[in-house]
Amino acid sequence: MNVAFRKPSAKSDLLDNAGYLYNFDLRLYVNRQEKKAFSLQFLETHSEAEIEQCIKSDGANGGGWHFFFTEAPSRSVTQQLIERFE
Repeated sequence: MNVAFRKPSAKSDLLDNAGYLYNFDLRLYVNRQEKKAFSLQFLETHSEAEIEQCIKSDGANGGGWHFFFTEAPSRSVTQQLIERFE
């Protein structure tokens, strides 16, 4: 059995406890109510404190979505994600 990724447990627990759900197809943690999404790469490269700060930060972009990725997604990818989540 080949597992393509490993969820960072303490960090994923922070997201789980804050109401984020993991999307296996996209490999993202998503909270539709908060309009925020976190990539696994972001979780792997940031500390628990940084992730907690992002979770607690005031919403996103004037009421829009905020994507926490190691590299910002392109405009077209961002639009596709927004359409999928709304």
